[in-house]
Amino acid sequence: MKQGVCRAFVYICNMTHNMVMTLLLCIMLNVIFGISITETVDNCHDSDVKLEYRLDVLKSSLGVPTRTNATGLEDWPNQAIYMHDLLQTLIDPQTCLNTQLAQETIDFLDSEVTESVWWQTWEVFQVSYYDMPAKNGTRVESPATLGRKCWAFAYLAEIWPDLKPVLIQTMKQAGRDIMPFSNEYDRAVSMTMPLCNQVLANCFVNATYNPELRNGTCPGSVREFYIGYQWENGNNHEQWRNDSITYPFHVYHMTQQFEQDVTFAVNTVLNYII
Repeated sequence: MKQGVCRAFVYICNMTHNMVMTLLLCIMLNVIFGISITETVDNCHDSDVKLEYRLDVLKSSLGVPTRTNATGLEDWPNQAIYMHDLLQTLIDPQTCLNTQLAQETIDFLDSEVTESVWWQTWEVFQVSYYDMPAKNGTRVESPATLGRKCWAFAYLAEIWPDLKPVLIQTMKQAGRDIMPFSNEYDRAVSMTMPLCNQVLANCFVNATYNPELRNGTCPGSVREFYIGYQWENGNNHEQWRNDSITYPFHVYHMTQQFEQDVTFAVNTVLNYII
């Protein structure tokens, strides 16, 4: 309550050119809440710094110009994590959503699908790796690499049920409609999650999708796919030794013992203490 009212006052102070009104509002902050206008502005400044960092890391990873020197890795698993981090920062109660930067961040998320580098990356560029057969000029990825990419699809799908209602409610309270972003996120999950089971069923062959012909009859490739998935689960540069994302795809002939052995081996290799 206190933070919300204070931020509202700061917003009015920023918007009005009436110096008397500004002074009265600042006095009210001090008398009623025991907080100075400088303290509130500093809080929103700190909020903007954190939010801008999260936004620019994601933008940098997507090849979009940034206003800071923040950089992000340009691989799909890390881009998925950067999006999660940005959304988590937006719904943080300590984030000021009435600043110009916050509004620009929401605009970035809610931009038209055809103009959004994020949606073009998720729904077009990443999807192209699962074309069967691959289109001319598209690199044919290994089972392990596709496993790593599918980790990102699974990660984005798993974090969304908890994030979605909080994001919608937080944006509603801030007077913004995030539903275009939310609806597109739902569509992207439903579009991309099946792709992983399809390439598994097609045995990663660069040929027309025919699960009846192959149907996962390539145990070596299936295992490579799983190893790639668990590699991201165990590390992903920013998510050290975190194998909490459930493996949601076909296992075919993989045994539980094999899965445990892979997880142990990956976490051992990625243990930076060793």
